[in-house]
Parts: sequence; C-alpha cells; structure tokens
Amino acid sequence: MICAAAFALLMVNASAASSGGGVPLTNSWRGITPLRSSAADVARIIGIDEEPNSAPSSGPFKVEGGEVTFSYLTPSLAKIYRAPGSMIGKVFTIYFKPSQPMNRADLALGAGFKRCTEERDRQFYYLVSDVGVAHQFRRNNDALETTIYQPSRAEVRRLAVNTECVF
Repeated sequence: MICAAAFALLMVNASAASSGGGVPLTNSWRGITPLRSSAADVARIIGIDEEPNSAPSSGPFKVEGGEVTFSYLTPSLAKIYRAPGSMIGKVFTIYFKPSQPMNRADLALGAGFKRCTEERDRQFYYLVSDVGVAHQFRRNNDALETTIYQPSRAEVRRLAVNTECVF
C-alpha cells in the first residue's frame, strides 16, 4: 500500500512537472542525469556495490514504483558520437518501467511533448520533450511502457547522433 501511494505521488509530481504545474521538467531520474552522472552515482542511488575496474552495472534494478535500467557512454559510442573523452563512463540513457499500469490519459502531459513514431517500430510510439524526457506507449491501447531520460535536444545537437525519437 505504501509503495502504491509513493508511486502515485511520484506520477502526480511527474505530471505536474510535465504540464507546467510549477516544478520544471528535467531529464533526471532521482538525481541521476544523462551525460553528467557516473556509474558511482548510480551505485550510490540504487544502493549497490560498485566493483573497481569492472563494467558499470546497467540493471534492470527493482526500485520503488518499478524497475530502472541504465546505459553508459562507452569509448566506442563516444567515438561514433564524437563526444569528448570526459563523457566516457557517464550515464547516457535511463529507462524506467513502472510496475503499475498507466495510460497516456493518466499523465497530464504538457504541450512540450511531441509525438514521434519510429519508422520500423509498429508496436510503440513516443511522446518526446526537448528537455530529454520521453514516454513510450503501446500503439494498440496507449499504455505507458517506459519513461526514458536521455540527453536534451541541445546536448544531442552537440553530438553526432542520428536518432528518430529516442536512444
């Protein structure tokens, strides 16, 4: 019951933020921000032990309200995206999958979200914001599948990234 109440509060806050309800919408999940946070930051927030000299833990991790998975900017991705070496090892994308079913109508999404459909994906569509938050929905029933926190549109412009909707 407490978990459900906390999740509901989280979604109300996310809805208020995305609809202009006072709190600005950001591409951070619990203080972890793409291209700024490290694997050590993830380990601290998630509560796992980070092994020195090992690959960063990506998950999925069970967390309050769902599960979360992280991707990191690797040396090979940094080369492809022409990213500075200082970004290597930083969180690149955060994927949060809620444990409670939600529909698009449950989220009070503001005008800052634009619909995006990837040409080869017939199962999902996205609502994407310039600040780096995207919601993945099932096409057949508008059910929220995943919330994605990724680099903002301005950050992506500085990299050699070619993506239709999300990473």
